[in-house]
Amino acid sequence: MSAKNLLNLGLLLVCAACNRKPPADQATPNIVLFVGDDQGLFLGAYGDKSVTTPRLDRLASEGMRFEAAYAVSAICTPSRAALYTGLYPAHNGCNGFEPIGKGVPIWGDLLGPAGYRTGLIGKLGGKPLDRFHFDFFARNLPRQASARSVDWYVEQLEAFLSVEDPRPFCLIVNLRDAHRNFPLNGAPTGKFDGPEEPHDPAQAQVPGFLPDLPGVRQELARFHDALRRLDVTVGLMLDVLDSRVPTEELLVMHTTDHGADFPFAKTTLYEAGIRVPLIARWPGKIPAGSTTPALTSLADLLPTFLELAGETMPPTGSDQVDGLSLVGVLLGRSAEHRREMFATQTSHRHKPDVPCRSLRVGDWKYIRNYRPDAVFQNTVMLDSISWDAIKVHAQTDEALAQRIHDLQHRPPEELFNLAQDPWEQTNLAEEPAFAGNLTKIREQLQRVMESHGDPFAGQ
Repeated sequence: MSAKNLLNLGLLLVCAACNRKPPADQATPNIVLFVGDDQGLFLGAYGDKSVTTPRLDRLASEGMRFEAAYAVSAICTPSRAALYTGLYPAHNGCNGFEPIGKGVPIWGDLLGPAGYRTGLIGKLGGKPLDRFHFDFFARNLPRQASARSVDWYVEQLEAFLSVEDPRPFCLIVNLRDAHRNFPLNGAPTGKFDGPEEPHDPAQAQVPGFLPDLPGVRQELARFHDALRRLDVTVGLMLDVLDSRVPTEELLVMHTTDHGADFPFAKTTLYEAGIRVPLIARWPGKIPAGSTTPALTSLADLLPTFLELAGETMPPTGSDQVDGLSLVGVLLGRSAEHRREMFATQTSHRHKPDVPCRSLRVGDWKYIRNYRPDAVFQNTVMLDSISWDAIKVHAQTDEALAQRIHDLQHRPPEELFNLAQDPWEQTNLAEEPAFAGNLTKIREQLQRVMESHGDPFAGQ
């Protein structure tokens, strides 16, 4: 986005009319957004019956569960940048670990003028720090004692709610569970909860993108311990909220930044890397126990909250607003949302970069890899019980050895039919029978990338 367009965007924000009101059936609610860290779809409400998440499962039963919600990127910083700005990386400037571009409005810059009191508790996951404007800001860092303390999160919420302010509030709670390193002691949950028993590896439900091996089960069980602590934290904070704020005036949502930190998941554009849970509860507005198949992006949340306040997202430099409000879906006005889902992965901490882009249209999923000559690696490959177990087993399992090869040496193109192959085990890109499908979705991805001004468009 050019400097001129960014300046115009800022002026639009400053000059936006703040006296607009939402429709009568859509009074501005208080909003709390819980964001897990590296959580993936590991919730009972999403079919994992071996993980202990009763509070989040209850939240899903009390509201709406999205069946096709996606992160914009498969790593933290660009995924959260899209959440904070409602813009994709090519428009907000954050493709990897870069700061959000100068002049790009960030969360409070938009929600504050819309009439919200804004707050953040927990992890920030973005930079530069001085660009994030919250009325209440209780940040923690990975190695601080507060990082995974249930007590700390509850205490910060109570501090936030104790401030008298007539404005509706919009609060993000960025939890640090279930990021590695996973707990080794059952994940103590503090003074608010009872004793903790570590999950049993033998009872772990191994997802289809991972092989069922003892080392994988061992690490999944520890991951499940972290998820339980996340669930306890959210549940206890919900107890505080529901005791202080009328539930009919409170929209609660839960999601995560991207997939879990396991092989074939985080840092990849496979479903396990970018598909995320999304739950929304608003009694009297959102039907309890409802689900929606609507294709949804985390970039849609900021425009949703703005529409609830009677505002809209300002246009980007290309006159295309990336995030699309979900209000119609939430309130049952529309069943469809997006026709296609675009995701990006450009860089991570480990070199060389292996940039890729993906597009989902209906049941078809296409991934374009721009460095098939590069050897891909990520953190989980360097220090992970599950990855070590997978490598050993691959010595006598030809199919698993091929999966490892394809992960580390990406083919130029990948094509999957998610209805028939939800775990993306069979690449159809070189199958003559699907040449027409490949050509069509390849052209669709190219058009999307060109509309974004994506630097890899045309390559």
